[in-house]
Amino acid sequence: MLEQRQPVLCAFSVAGYPDERAGVEALVAYARNGASVLEVGAPTTDPWLDGPVIAAAHRRALRSGGGDGVAVTLATVRQVSALTRQPVVVMSYWATVAARGPQRMANELAASGASGCMVADIPPEEVESWTAAAARAGISAPLLAGREAPPGELAAVCRAATGFVYAPAVAGQRTGYSDGLDLEALASFVASVRRAAPRTPVLSGIGVSTPGLAASVARRTGVNGVVIGSPLIRAYADGGPDAAVGLLGEFAASVSRAR
Repeated sequence: MLEQRQPVLCAFSVAGYPDERAGVEALVAYARNGASVLEVGAPTTDPWLDGPVIAAAHRRALRSGGGDGVAVTLATVRQVSALTRQPVVVMSYWATVAARGPQRMANELAASGASGCMVADIPPEEVESWTAAAARAGISAPLLAGREAPPGELAAVCRAATGFVYAPAVAGQRTGYSDGLDLEALASFVASVRRAAPRTPVLSGIGVSTPGLAASVARRTGVNGVVIGSPLIRAYADGGPDAAVGLLGEFAASVSRAR
């Protein structure tokens, strides 16, 4: 999914935010203005790993979509994948996947045009069955590598991931964190991930709050890409689609200069 040798920019938004049509238009605009990967959050009532900005987007998306987070996600992915050439990866919580049924969820995502689905909070005992379901459906199953996980557990997650490994830029924080990054610590963590899974691309997000930080992460930590979500959603909430697309362009230019 990530064939580029140089770091890429992945743009995240919640499906159905602020509504289905506007959400699709925003993601397509991100693809046309520098995002090489599009990550689509499946709206849920309990986005417990997310900070207030993305959590609020989940709530609004559910209201605008009549409460069916999976339906608006599939509709969004179907439209965005048809309108762009960039891979579209869904980010879901395990409660959503388990309620739908892992194989059904994987099959429906594949049919909609998704390239993969990262289940951010998947229980360790479900990893093997989920990655197998994704493989049968023909989509990747990226996984989140916990910064505080024991070495054996970290290695197992990294080896099981397909598509990419998501390496949080900070430890123990929710999305939207903006108090600075320890780039040396992140580089060390990325090196640990690569030792476990040397052929799997690594993306990093959470705490990459400015274009300058995105450039530093891309240049100094050895990742294959940088993920931004909260800054874009905040810009959209404050200034509408033009503000979000403008900020996306600044992030894309910074990451490009870091190559």
